[in-house]
Amino acid sequence: MSSSEQAGGSGCGAPAGGVRVTAGAGSQAVVQGHVTSSGTPVRSGYARLLNSDGEFVAEVPLGEDGGFTFYAAPGDWTLRVLAPGGVRVERPVSASTGTITELEVAV
Repeated sequence: MSSSEQAGGSGCGAPAGGVRVTAGAGSQAVVQGHVTSSGTPVRSGYARLLNSDGEFVAEVPLGEDGGFTFYAAPGDWTLRVLAPGGVRVERPVSASTGTITELEVAV
């Protein structure tokens, strides 16, 4: 993992974990969740959102609880998790307006 991909928020202006949505999504399409390893939150790393062409769109550092949140356009996306030790995991996800899509990613 490059130095710009290391934890602690360096290289990324987004707040760690993103801004978590706890109530309805309203007019937003929200993708959020947690990254864990053996049931323990992964606090160091990044979650990335890629479009249907595999192009990088957004990134947030993982939060203390391993959490991440994206406000996405409706449609199909790929969530990519980058964690220490060269861990790279991808999951397909669909976002819909007015919906909070939850993902739990085990690495």
